[in-house]
Amino acid sequence: MLQVKGIDLFYGASQILRNVALTAHQGAVTCVLGRNGVGKTSLMRAIVGHQPIRSGSIFWENQDISRLSPQARARLGIAYVPQGREIFPLLTVEENLCTGFAPLPRSLHHLPDDIFELFPVLKDMLGRRGGDLSGG
Repeated sequence: MLQVKGIDLFYGASQILRNVALTAHQGAVTCVLGRNGVGKTSLMRAIVGHQPIRSGSIFWENQDISRLSPQARARLGIAYVPQGREIFPLLTVEENLCTGFAPLPRSLHHLPDDIFELFPVLKDMLGRRGGDLSGG
């Protein structure tokens, strides 16, 4: 379970998040919605550790991760995929998928089958370059 408890986040002197709380339960879908500029991306950046929080806490499976580095959070399985086509266009689909293996032990460097159950079309596209893919 992910819990965000009363976090405040600033960019310089500007307060971006004020006393934000969120709970995301395992096996459930949790959405963060809002118009442009309300802090959705800043919240995600705080959770993964790309933006430090000034106060409050972030817990992952009851462990306070508020002060962990982004790399340490990634090792716990915490990451986000930014909106848009933020892939490596010269790498294949398989190579793009494998870029997340860096923090894992070598024994875990394999693509799990459930990826292809969720996204069956990926199996046929593993050898295609990311830049050659279309939105369809």
